[in-house]
Amino acid sequence: MIFKYNFNFNIKLIQSLVKTKQLKILDFGCGTGAWSRNDLKDKNIKKITLYDKNKKLIKILKKKYNYKKIEINFDLKKIIKKRYYNLVIMSSVIQYINHNEFRKLIKIIFQNKKRKKEKLFIIITDIPKLPRPFEFFLIPIFSLKRFVFALVMLFNEEYKKLNFYLYKKEDFDFLKENFKISFTQNIHDLKYLRYTLILKSK
Repeated sequence: MIFKYNFNFNIKLIQSLVKTKQLKILDFGCGTGAWSRNDLKDKNIKKITLYDKNKKLIKILKKKYNYKKIEINFDLKKIIKKRYYNLVIMSSVIQYINHNEFRKLIKIIFQNKKRKKEKLFIIITDIPKLPRPFEFFLIPIFSLKRFVFALVMLFNEEYKKLNFYLYKKEDFDFLKENFKISFTQNIHDLKYLRYTLILKSK
């Protein structure tokens, strides 16, 4: 999503969550990119595929990332069929996907895993706990930077058109058929307002 809050992933934290050394990553909803140069120097990262629905981001990402480890690919069908990954990260994305579409998306992503015996991890982070209006008034208590960002988004016409969906923990019960599920604190800021879901394939 182009509206992603500007932050960098903590690759050490991610490695501790999934306990996998050789990471082939699909960053689903990559926005303008949250991978620092130090992340890309990490020997455990073998490949990162950046995907987003917003094709306007391709030019921005190509300018930002000129590394062999980074692939910018906005064709999800080709990614599923021709690319292999063992970690999918969805950051600040799920709140813009309705529940039915999310079920379909997980099914599509899981299809890739079936071509390999290696475990598939999915980290879904920055999941809101509260409706957008309630969260908005609480954000400045926890993060002024994020509040300024949210304030700017209030006046963005494209952002205002997006639907916002809440997910309770029980909404993920359907995943238990194929994944072991665990929840942890948000790997962004807003640790009391948002949370992270970690999925490990069975």
